[in-house]
Amino acid sequence: MESAEGLRQLLKRSRIKIEPELAQRLFVYLALLEKWNERINLTASTEWKQIEPLFQEVLWAAEYYPKKAISQLDIGSGAGFPALILAILIPQIELEMIESRAKKSAFLETVAHALEMKNAVVHNKRLDAFLNGNAENRVWDCISWKALKLSTHDLLKLLFHAHSETQFWMFHGKEMAVESPDVIESNFKLLRSEKFHAMEEWTLSIYLPR
Repeated sequence: MESAEGLRQLLKRSRIKIEPELAQRLFVYLALLEKWNERINLTASTEWKQIEPLFQEVLWAAEYYPKKAISQLDIGSGAGFPALILAILIPQIELEMIESRAKKSAFLETVAHALEMKNAVVHNKRLDAFLNGNAENRVWDCISWKALKLSTHDLLKLLFHAHSETQFWMFHGKEMAVESPDVIESNFKLLRSEKFHAMEEWTLSIYLPR
């Protein structure tokens, strides 16, 4: 099955309502993903059976997105799954993406430009450099990360950029996506933990600051 047709069928089955204009933006993103993946390794493959779970994850996660959230910081944004796609589906999100790899940052910037996403900004640097240099007084409503382990230092520093209702979204497998799980236990309280059926042992754990 071609990826575009697979995405079309997936959107028809989605439990969330997606406006036609926003759905079209997903097809533009998919076309750019396929084009760029020929040159740089964004995803292991753009065959639909390989990337379908990534799109499914976004649609699934969108159901839990905090209704009052406006600003989001995403760490290690990679190919844009799931944070950039969430920002496509939920246009009010003001998204800042941290991506240390220049080629992937260029891809994210290309998507944001093509879709005229003035609410999406890419920072091509490491998280600690960003927090030390660009974000002294910034506070976000949602802070997310996937496919990486946050260091204890970075995790604790992020608490200075959160308010009492900031949601920390951690996408992870069997192991927690942090250097020290004890730091989570002592500094955060679990709001909810949801299993993603399409990927084995994949979980979205959502925390609030203590």
